[in-house]
Amino acid sequence: MCGICGEFKFTKKSFDNKKLDNLMSSISMRGKDSKGTYLDDDIFLGHHRLAIIDISDKSNQPMRIDKYVIVFNGVIFNYPLIKKNLEKKGHTFKSTGDTEVIIRSYMEYGSECVKHLDGVFAFCIYDIEKKTIFLARDRIGIKPLYYLKESDQIYFSSHMKGITKNMETKEIDPVALNYQFTLHSVVPAPHTIIKDVKKLDPGCTITISKTGELNKKRYFDINNIQLSDYSNKEIDENISSLLSSAIKKRIDIADVPVGILLSGGLDSSLITAISTEYKDKINTYSIGFETINNEEGNEFYYSDMVAKNFETVHKKYKVSDLDLLKNLDDVILSMSEPMFSQDSSAFYLLSRKVSNSTKVVMSGQGADEVFGGYFWYKKIMDERNLDDIDTLSKYYFDRSYDNYKTIINKSFVEDNFAYNEIKSILDQMDPNLNTLDKVFRLELSMFIIDDPVKRIDNMTMSHALEARVPFLDIDLIKFMLSVKSEKKITNGEKYLLKQMSGKYLDNEIINRKKFYFPVPPLKIIKNKFYDYCRQILTSDEAVQRNLFNSKYINILLEQPNKHFTNLEGNELWHFTLLERWLQLNIDP
Repeated sequence: MCGICGEFKFTKKSFDNKKLDNLMSSISMRGKDSKGTYLDDDIFLGHHRLAIIDISDKSNQPMRIDKYVIVFNGVIFNYPLIKKNLEKKGHTFKSTGDTEVIIRSYMEYGSECVKHLDGVFAFCIYDIEKKTIFLARDRIGIKPLYYLKESDQIYFSSHMKGITKNMETKEIDPVALNYQFTLHSVVPAPHTIIKDVKKLDPGCTITISKTGELNKKRYFDINNIQLSDYSNKEIDENISSLLSSAIKKRIDIADVPVGILLSGGLDSSLITAISTEYKDKINTYSIGFETINNEEGNEFYYSDMVAKNFETVHKKYKVSDLDLLKNLDDVILSMSEPMFSQDSSAFYLLSRKVSNSTKVVMSGQGADEVFGGYFWYKKIMDERNLDDIDTLSKYYFDRSYDNYKTIINKSFVEDNFAYNEIKSILDQMDPNLNTLDKVFRLELSMFIIDDPVKRIDNMTMSHALEARVPFLDIDLIKFMLSVKSEKKITNGEKYLLKQMSGKYLDNEIINRKKFYFPVPPLKIIKNKFYDYCRQILTSDEAVQRNLFNSKYINILLEQPNKHFTNLEGNELWHFTLLERWLQLNIDP
């Protein structure tokens, strides 16, 4: 995993070195093993490398092969197989990593190369002769890619900050703002909180000519996956095989050791159990916080149990409230986009510790969305009197549009974009799908990518730590979306995964009550955390921005722990987070 950036000019205007420095500095934290640049009259390409596969200098980037230059962030799990096929076609390789495989796949297959890649990726390939660039993002969107197209040039980067630093004017996008406060900070592609800055949609590519013509194509659409009838035996066998394969290749495709972020929940515990079939003495890591008002701050009891059962080399870190407070600004500064969820700070602080001893970890993100792990899925399935969009909004929206209009300054309010756009997406889905089947498709094409996956990528990569998520393996996703929703939840949350887990885990782990990653000081806001929020929301920057209804802010400050969203997020923290993110990442 790495950081990539670039500027492609449509005119003969010379490059601004300060702007190039902005692009490079914004991705520097994503890879500290080496850095490189490529520059000619038309293009600048930049790269910061975290060396995971072929750690030699031969795989440093930007990499040039013949008339093509690539910068790449990610990992291609099937690159050995692709390499063999390309060698049969006459290609000769200079390196042993996956970067060269991508560029030679492009030489062989053109834009169709992405269909051959099993992995997570964001990359740019520059054609020196044709003067074109080719941008691509993986099917699910696990690796980020932002861009800004202007009249004279296009910028792209793994992190939005390098792009926004190069903008003369930065306006808040009303569409994204509505999503931000409606859908728990999920702002789906192509939108971002800053107007004109876009992110490439998952499963899409863009080809850009020297004249600035932009051609966007979709090569993978999750909505094309059809439901099938499977026996219970077929489902169990496929889950076992696909998950084991997903974990194995995430261990094998690395030239450095791979650890595990072990919470002690079912998902990370199962990854740990299966991993020990392929590797001895796996390193596992856990984090915990102080308990506040009976809000439990750690899961050490369960993570210790799993670590002992599977004889992992286990390390756990206890974070004090003071340490959390001291690092809040750094957490927010690391966010490419503002993220409301409390556990961003947990992943940031855990990653800081883990990165001292390893470069790659696996995480259990995605299991709930793939296997039906949330309590509201059963409620959605049982709804009878609401249509698709109203059912979804009942369980996913932080607040109603009427409430939204009371908390945001009216000059930033234009329309109920989140409701209207998601309704349009639902209406275009296969009418034979029930509401819950549609929700699962939205979870895996939109919701998870622009909330938990983006969160873990930003927080781990802020310390040059690569996080791999086997539950979001594309083959596993495709199979589980072909399984009818009622089979996933009729017998309880995550039933199919729990059934399969019996081969690996004790019942105490399998059947434990679901525990959301806790960061109590950001849910029950008191003392210095309250002072932090108050200082930010009453600052000159906040007053001048005038983004929020000041009367509502005063209410929150007077009653900091009495106002929660429909999804149980502390509203005071949500307002503080967005304002502080704008101050740190956007303001001069």
